[in-house]
Amino acid sequence: MSTVTDNDLRELKDLINSKFEQVNEKIDFRFEQVDSRFTQVNDKLNDMRVEIASIKGNQEGFSKRLDNLEFTNRGIFISVVSGLLIAVITLIVKFLIPN
Repeated sequence: MSTVTDNDLRELKDLINSKFEQVNEKIDFRFEQVDSRFTQVNDKLNDMRVEIASIKGNQEGFSKRLDNLEFTNRGIFISVVSGLLIAVITLIVKFLIPN
């Protein structure tokens, strides 16, 4: 039966340590990849938030313009109806009271 020497134990220890270092390097590399992907996703999410805020601002502007347009249309409609009503009344008066 062979005896285990201190040299054999050191070699085994060095081998185990080197394997652990390789595993740690691989894990660190994977964590760096995941971290960079999370950073990219976070950046894209922030860009989307900015775009959504911009769209909301544009929507508010369109809403205000639409409200102004509706108010203007109501004014025009009232003017047209008033003009037609005056024309009809004038025609009725003209037919009822001859010259």
